[in-house]
Amino acid sequence: MENAQRQGMSYHSAAVDLALWARLTLLVCLVFFSIGGYAQATPRDYAISPPRVSYTPDRSAAVVSISVTNQGGDARNPARIVVSEYQSGRVETIEPLPPLAADQTQEFSIQLPLGHLRGDGIISFKIEAGIDEFELANSPIARDNSQLFHIDRSDARGSSGDVSSSESTIPADARFGLHIPIVNLSIIFLEDGILLNESRYSSGDMLLALGLLTLALISLWLLSLILRLVFRRPPRFDVWQPPYAASNWQDPNSAEGRRQSWQFHAQNSSLGAPSAPDQLTVVKRLLDRRGVVLGGWRIKAMRTVQYDVYGRINRTEAVMPGKIISQLNSLARRAPRTANQELQKAIAPIAKRLSKQALGRVEKQNLMLPLALDIRFEGIAGEVRIQFELYHFRDSAWHLIDQWAPELGQPGDNVPEQFTFTLNGQLSGESKKEFKRRLPEEIAQLLAGLFYHHQAEVGAVPPTNEISNAEDFRKPRDAAWDGTPLDDETDPSALPLS
Repeated sequence: MENAQRQGMSYHSAAVDLALWARLTLLVCLVFFSIGGYAQATPRDYAISPPRVSYTPDRSAAVVSISVTNQGGDARNPARIVVSEYQSGRVETIEPLPPLAADQTQEFSIQLPLGHLRGDGIISFKIEAGIDEFELANSPIARDNSQLFHIDRSDARGSSGDVSSSESTIPADARFGLHIPIVNLSIIFLEDGILLNESRYSSGDMLLALGLLTLALISLWLLSLILRLVFRRPPRFDVWQPPYAASNWQDPNSAEGRRQSWQFHAQNSSLGAPSAPDQLTVVKRLLDRRGVVLGGWRIKAMRTVQYDVYGRINRTEAVMPGKIISQLNSLARRAPRTANQELQKAIAPIAKRLSKQALGRVEKQNLMLPLALDIRFEGIAGEVRIQFELYHFRDSAWHLIDQWAPELGQPGDNVPEQFTFTLNGQLSGESKKEFKRRLPEEIAQLLAGLFYHHQAEVGAVPPTNEISNAEDFRKPRDAAWDGTPLDDETDPSALPLS
């Protein structure tokens, strides 16, 4: 019984082994058949070498020599070789291409009569081999089926022999190119790179060069920032100190003491609207020795300053560019010979630029706050002077009650001075658009008054600081600001001058 079971198991194992061998044999046969079928189905793949151009002994024709290689399967049908002009696409000649076996190479020499060619100088041509229904034009398999070359007709007339392919061929993957004769630079853009004077650079090389160029530009920019930080000019609106001397030993109740205490309250040269009866105010004017307004003075810098809603915590400052300063200095020189209306017309565009610069740094929630317009002047020492004038508001008019020119104690060749004007912010009920339209008009009026209003006549005698006694200082002047004589009964000694 056991022998029968063992014999049956052996028969079963043999049957299983036979089935496995049969399946393996079938699989191997299928693989071989597939490979054989694939080999039979492999299409042909023609490729041509770079053309070599030579000329016939009589230089009447160009001879183009190429090698055609079949890099695919056996070819069964003939094809053709087509030579055409590259720019116009006009076909010059067609040569038959017999079917080539796999890995077979055949040489071809094609003649192009030079008399039939159009144009002089360098003429570019395109040669194609085997472009048909098997190898479609512009398909990946047909990429190596075409090459570019050129014929130099002047070279053909003056030389004979072969022209090396490195000097006469253009790559087949060229898209377009240009030639700059001034610097003898030839640029040909390829599918995967660029050709510069026969030197080929791939896309990777171009990206690397672009990256290096970008890095160099960034490095130059950083270097310029460092140089500007190291060698930068001093601030355009530096700290300012009044140029007139202050004497602490002056009696505050004397005329000189009272004048000295007043001159630090002068902000600019304009008389504002009075805020109370019998108000006193002091102004300062910048003159030269002849009394010309701003004669010998020039504007050094300008800025607008505004503090935030919490007080003097955060300051918004806008320093005006040098172009605006130059335009204002030019207007100041022409002001004595310019009518007020013409001066305001010339100041209007400058005031718009000043307003735009000032509002460009102001935040929206701070538009209602006033702006301080600071103007820094600089005069030539010995040629300029500063005149202070003290006014009293009475009978609806400003009356001049005193004027003096302080002693300038500023060392050096230049005398600094500063005017400060206050500009209203956005008023209650005023829209942002109306505010932006009003602010340039206020700036234009201030600048026009600075350059033109109340100009002294040329040749006026400068005032003197010397007074005979206290009665001369207390005596009212003969002329008022509005031209009305002062009342002789008025005693300015009762005015709070200190």
